[in-house]
Amino acid sequence: MKTDNTDYEYNEDAQGKQIAALLDEKAQRLSMRVLKQLENGRNQAVNRHQKQQGSTVNADGTLSHWVSWADHHRVAMAGLALALLVSAFLIMQSMSANETSDAFLLGADLPPEAFVDKGFEPALNQSASL
Repeated sequence: MKTDNTDYEYNEDAQGKQIAALLDEKAQRLSMRVLKQLENGRNQAVNRHQKQQGSTVNADGTLSHWVSWADHHRVAMAGLALALLVSAFLIMQSMSANETSDAFLLGADLPPEAFVDKGFEPALNQSASL
């Protein structure tokens, strides 16, 4: 013997649609006083959120932050990785410039001491003018 008196099949979608239709119907009949109270409540909530978050309200009513990209960790980490790659590239470029200048000095026809000697350049210019 059954003690449960629910012989109907439970349909969640149909029940949800009925509730939505009932809410829509009741929303159409709201008085101006209630609508004004709802609008004031929304404005108070937005203002309170602005004070807490330091954000601004766009024309369409959405909130925006100046550095909202910083809240997204993936973007911040990608930016950090990109900055590290660029700085490593620049450091490697400056190191390779030193290596090429050393290679130039060691591979030159003149000894490296000649480039340091202050009297060498005038002597070189005199021998070139002869």
